[in-house]
Amino acid sequence: MVELYVPKIEEYMPDKVVFLARMRARYKNIVGETDLLVRFNELFLQGLKISRPIVHHRVCLIEELPSALIPDSFSGVKQVSLFLSTLGKDIDELINSLLEEGKTHDATVLDAWASEALEALNESFDRRLRERFGDGTMRFSPGYGNVDVRWNKYIVELLNVEGIEVLSSGIMLPRKTTTCMIGWYDEKR
Repeated sequence: MVELYVPKIEEYMPDKVVFLARMRARYKNIVGETDLLVRFNELFLQGLKISRPIVHHRVCLIEELPSALIPDSFSGVKQVSLFLSTLGKDIDELINSLLEEGKTHDATVLDAWASEALEALNESFDRRLRERFGDGTMRFSPGYGNVDVRWNKYIVELLNVEGIEVLSSGIMLPRKTTTCMIGWYDEKR
């Protein structure tokens, strides 16, 4: 059974210092640049306002999944949580719109914000799962290790997610979307 989870704003709000670091900017250096800091803050708040985050989650017995989907590091697990997290299409559309308007700086800042927001969402959902299931593997995403990124299509179909397009390369649209998995050593609580 697929569970849907709509996170609270604090679960996907990225740390401002980390967000700025992604922009190769240091908060202590920007503090004196009032106009730049104001614009970063405006884009940060706009990202929070326009994002529509949701997580689709399912737990499967490991033997129910194709062996090519299982990372080498999942040796000994009994179950696997598969989840897809997305910020929705609106953030992508806004970034694309800013690029079309020639506002490359704003688009780049918002793109960095959205990447960090998605990672914050994944981290908070990861913690939530560990509270529920206990000891598990590190969170893993297709495209790393021995699991091909094109397995994203299988995961999207397994989770029955609508509105996510998976290209033949395995890249997903909207872009601020990830698939993740965590292996569990004990039976589901």
